[in-house]
Amino acid sequence: MRSFRRASMWLAAFVVGLPSLGVAAVVAALRGRPWVLFAVPYLVLFMLVHLVGLILLALLRFRPDWLRALVAAVAAYTIASVTPAIGTMTRFPYHVVRCGGLPVVATGLAASMSYNVPGDEDYGVTLFDGPFFCTEKEAKAADFHHYDF
Repeated sequence: MRSFRRASMWLAAFVVGLPSLGVAAVVAALRGRPWVLFAVPYLVLFMLVHLVGLILLALLRFRPDWLRALVAAVAAYTIASVTPAIGTMTRFPYHVVRCGGLPVVATGLAASMSYNVPGDEDYGVTLFDGPFFCTEKEAKAADFHHYDF
C-alpha cells in the first residue's frame, strides 16, 4: 500500500503538477486577459487524467515507483489525446511547442470556420475547437476567417 501511495504522489506530480506549470505560463502570456475559461477546463482535464492514471497505476507492478507513475502518466495522456471529447485540449501543448508560442485556434463548430489569435478576448481552447495554426496566414489559407464578436 505504501508503494502505491508513493507512486500516486509521483503520478500527481506528472499529470497535475508539471502540466499546471504550463497552464500558468499560458495564463501569464495572456497578460491579464480573462484566463478562467482557459485554465479551469485544463485543471478538470488534469484531474480526470489523474483518475485514469490511478487505475493504470494499480495495474502496473514494477519498481521504481516514479517510473511506474511516469509510464501510467504517459499512457493516461495518450488515451486522453485520442478521446474525442478532450483530444483537442491534450494536443494544444504540442502546438504551443511546434509554433514556438501560442497558436492560432480555429473552430469549425456550426460551420463557422473561424479562428482566434493570442490576444483576442475570446482566445482559449475548448472541446469544440479544431485545428491549430502557427500564423493567421495559415488559417486564412485553410479558409478560416478571424472571429469578430
